[in-house]
Order: sequence, then C-alpha cells, then structure tokens
Amino acid sequence: MNNALSRKICLAVTGAALIALGIFCICRPGATIVSIATIMGVLVLISGIATLFYWAGVRAFFPQSGATFLSGVLQVVLGILFLNNKFIVAEALPIIFAFWMLMEGINLAVRALDYKKVGFGLWWLQLAFGIAAAVLGFASLRAPLSTGGSTLSALIGIGLILMGMTYLVGLAGVSRFQRRLSSNPWIDEQ
Repeated sequence: MNNALSRKICLAVTGAALIALGIFCICRPGATIVSIATIMGVLVLISGIATLFYWAGVRAFFPQSGATFLSGVLQVVLGILFLNNKFIVAEALPIIFAFWMLMEGINLAVRALDYKKVGFGLWWLQLAFGIAAAVLGFASLRAPLSTGGSTLSALIGIGLILMGMTYLVGLAGVSRFQRRLSSNPWIDEQ
C-alpha cells in the first residue's frame, strides 16, 4: 500500500472511531460508566494506533509532528488503561476525558496551522473544531466530579465528535501536502 493511501486510511479510521465513540456516548447516556470505559478503551486504542501510523508517515514534513506523536501515545496509553482498570478508570473518567479533550483540542488547533501553511482552504474549520474541543475539555475540568452520568456522556460525546470531524477535515488536506512535497513548504518566501 502506498504511503499516501495509508496516511489517508489512518486519518479516516481515527476520525471515524472518534465520531462513533461520540455518537455512542450521546445515544447511550444510561449505560454504565464501566461499560463506557471498555468501549472507549477499544476505540481510543484503535484511534491511538492509527494516529501513530499516521505520524510515522508524515513526521518528515509536518513541523509539529511531535504533537501528533504525543497524541497517539496518549491515546494508546489511555486505551490500555481503560481496558485493564475499568473500575478505577470509571471513577477517574470525568477527569481523564476532560484532560484528553483539552490536550487533543490544542493538538488539532496547532495542526490546523500546518494545513494553512500549504494553502488548504478549510484550515480554519480544523482550527475552530480544535479550539472548541479544547474549550470543552477545559470547561469539563472545572467541575469534573459534579457532572452527572448523562451530562458527562453528552459532553464527552460532543468533544469526541468535534475531534473526529477535525481528523476528517484534515483528510481532505492531505493531498495538498503531497503535492507540496517536491518543494519545501516550511520556508516562507518573502
């Protein structure tokens, strides 16, 4: 499989996994936190692995690829934690997800600037989704333990959908990066 196709597949899988997880959280607020932790563990692990494969393919031409690598590692660690420590994670779930949404939102907003640099027209949409996810994560950190199960599910679901949509918007810009690889897009011509 060529690198361009594999990068696109990784972005699509990451985006779809996050959106699926977000929809699940919104549609099933009555589900127990323990079962949410299990399902989230699987999907976050898949998303993290796909993000790491994506990073491996783009690290040479994304100046902020370190943030993508960190995001993938954090997702893999969170996925493994969720799967192996369901009851402990259930208690810490509001804090863990608020922190993750904050960090991933910041990462996605920073990555949007790479897309702007190569002239991708929808970079601002990625930036807006990333900032919205970061703000939602920050707001959730303000009072994580006072949030009820239904409210927590809705907040997490919205944040995950925002992050997934940002990955899918980025998928549309990958081709622009591929076209610009022959020149050095990181040097400003003034």
